[in-house]
Amino acid sequence: PPRASARRGRIGRTCVAAMAASESSGYGALQLVTLNMEEKKVEVNEDALGRLEKKLKEVGAQKVAIISVMGAFRTGKSFVLDLFLRHLRYERKAEHGAAARPSSAAPARGSNEEFPLPAWITDAGATIEGGGNSADDGFRYKGGMDHCTEGIWVWSEPFMRTVRGESVALLLMDTQGAWDGNMTKEQSATIFGLTALISSKQIYNINMQIQEDKVENLAYFMRFAQAALRKALQATKGGSKSDIEKPFQSLDFLVRDWANFEDEWSIEQCRQQMAVHLDRHLNPEHLVERGTVEGLRQMFAHIGCFCLPHPGLRIARSAWTGRASDLDRDFLRFVDEYMHDVFSQGLNPKTVLGSELTTVSFPLVLRTFVEAFHHATPSTMSFTQAMTAATVLLAKEQAMVGYSRQMDDAAAKAPRGREPSEFEAYHSDVVEQVRRGFTEVTILGSDATRAEAWASIENDLRMLQRRYAEDNLRRLEQVLNAFANITLLGIWLFLLDRASDWTCDWWSETCCSMSRVMCAAYVPIFVYVAYHVYRLVEARGRLAAVSASAELWKEMLRLTGVYGDLLFALRASDLPALARRAAACLLDGGPGRAHAPAPGLAGA
Repeated sequence: PPRASARRGRIGRTCVAAMAASESSGYGALQLVTLNMEEKKVEVNEDALGRLEKKLKEVGAQKVAIISVMGAFRTGKSFVLDLFLRHLRYERKAEHGAAARPSSAAPARGSNEEFPLPAWITDAGATIEGGGNSADDGFRYKGGMDHCTEGIWVWSEPFMRTVRGESVALLLMDTQGAWDGNMTKEQSATIFGLTALISSKQIYNINMQIQEDKVENLAYFMRFAQAALRKALQATKGGSKSDIEKPFQSLDFLVRDWANFEDEWSIEQCRQQMAVHLDRHLNPEHLVERGTVEGLRQMFAHIGCFCLPHPGLRIARSAWTGRASDLDRDFLRFVDEYMHDVFSQGLNPKTVLGSELTTVSFPLVLRTFVEAFHHATPSTMSFTQAMTAATVLLAKEQAMVGYSRQMDDAAAKAPRGREPSEFEAYHSDVVEQVRRGFTEVTILGSDATRAEAWASIENDLRMLQRRYAEDNLRRLEQVLNAFANITLLGIWLFLLDRASDWTCDWWSETCCSMSRVMCAAYVPIFVYVAYHVYRLVEARGRLAAVSASAELWKEMLRLTGVYGDLLFALRASDLPALARRAAACLLDGGPGRAHAPAPGLAGA
């Protein structure tokens, strides 16, 4: 009815406004992708993506893992994500010793003992994040009949995880409800397609049980995705064919309000029933119409199923504010089990046809995928173009990162620089290694696509090579700068000795003694520096030695200014500490301390 429709619109707008307001405070839900179904447009929210990029840079992770929850509207997707948030926050506190820990093991299911509230539920307070009208610490959810989430949202707080020894930034993603009667199958397929492309683990949230229509909902996207990949596979050479044949990573059917667990069953028996339920609906051998199921099996590397009992009647009411104690204890027991499955066993970095997504490439790939669905109507052509562009982007990034890493390592091993011929030879070796690695990367497309991608990479490598060559040349020119401090000391001692010759050596035995001490100091200094200049002449010629000597004089002039400013700002009480620091600088100084004054002087 019109009145109900208007009410849904008002509540939907209120929910979106509440989530948007949270963007302005520290962490919050960010609407990465907007889906305007009336105008049939899908667009990236650049402001939200910029905020997420900043957060990813702050945590310093290299890889990204994304867990998304999708399904029909009003099935509790945001509520599940808020439970994920609470669990992840508890784990992070526990790592730093700040979280409460359970005092004893939970009683086994079927023992007639009540399951206690888990520590990760109670530690963060009595109310689940995201509940209530003013909640801004979780994904916004609401009891009742009206939907809340519009578009595709991500929580701006990356959670650091260690996966296979690597630091990974985990992101949680919430999506607009699909297959709700107000959306066409193309629009619902847009949501499923985008989340499948973006996520490393996609959770399909459904009510009561897996049914044929729930699986068939995925068919539209699966069919054009299969057609696109089948066609691309014929043209693709290089890389791993298995990466193309199974382009998506993990799909979990999360069955809500499951009512078939017997009270006396153990968790193991309940898991056996989950496996039987999955096999009944996702095993092609048990089905008459098996096309969609076979497509799913071919497209996803892993498909699983987990069933949750009903969380309790109170939470279905629109007035429920998120009080944790209202949740059914058996529901919490299974949620606790599922947390272990999701975050400990089934978490992997996001990959696109075998290439892992990094914090740098994630925004670029997201824009590419969203562009493919720009008109909210996915097609074989748009999907193929998106996957091709994404694989090319990742191949380029992998090549650039590999080249830069090896060149940085080479620079660290030769702080004084390498001879130009040696540098060019090393550069050629690194480029050849990058080229061999590129041939093993999966790129969706023909030989022409791969050749074009390598030509672009070669051009980028030449630009990087020029930067490293300039840096190497600077190192060669500044090879004598490491002796700036000690040479400056020798010059000052020489000048003081000459001054004493004119002022006091002719009448003071003390001055004569000081002159002899200074001479004994600066002569070895000059001999030491002259020896290194001689070696430089022998190795690289007079022109290089003259250039390096000029750089040495520039560095000494700079240090003279630094020390002069220090003297003007010096107080008498600072002299003892300054003397100790200067002595430490001279004792520690040498070729490895090229461009900085003593540690105590640098701050001045």
